[in-house]
Amino acid sequence: MQVIFSKRRSGLLKKANEISVLCDAEVALIVFSTKGKLFEYSSDP
Repeated sequence: MQVIFSKRRSGLLKKANEISVLCDAEVALIVFSTKGKLFEYSSDP
């Protein structure tokens, strides 16, 4: 289960970055794992 989550999280972060670059938009992403761990991404430096 953890491997699937890690792969999907990586894919989401990659897509968020692509959208930010391609659309010249500010993108924020917040993901919580099933254990409650927080992962975040922001295109704003």
